[in-house]
Amino acid sequence: MRVADVMQRALVTVAPDLPLHELQELLLRERISGVPVVERGRVVGVVSRSDLLRQLEVERSQFATTAAFYLEPFDVETESESQRMQVPAAVAAHFEKLRVRDAMVRDVLSVSPGASLAEAAQLMVARRVHRVLVLEGGRLAGLVSALDLVGLVASGRLAEPGGGA
Repeated sequence: MRVADVMQRALVTVAPDLPLHELQELLLRERISGVPVVERGRVVGVVSRSDLLRQLEVERSQFATTAAFYLEPFDVETESESQRMQVPAAVAAHFEKLRVRDAMVRDVLSVSPGASLAEAAQLMVARRVHRVLVLEGGRLAGLVSALDLVGLVASGRLAEPGGGA
């Protein structure tokens, strides 16, 4: 079975300048975990919920380090509620300004429509990702996700050699 036989063709894509908070809403609304990032018809990256979480942690860590260095040192026992909330509030305010380009992965993993499903699955396993893009002539043609592969196994369309499911 080839990638073209199972790839998703109707894709949700985003632009690199989309605010991250809007991306988060889109992922929840569409019930998906990641999307290709497209600019002027060209794939420039991929962004997922994991990338959002990683970026949020980077922001939190940077603000915590900055706060610890620049703000008055405070004793945990006498720390006020407002002091404890400075870092999360600063992170939230900064996160509102971030765009997809700030969190996306630029190293796009892709296969051709003629690639085998095994090749796509091996790439996902090797790179520890949940999706690979399908590019044809440098243009986005589709996407294959780990959930697509699991669905094939569950439906019996992807049988093991020797007749087992």
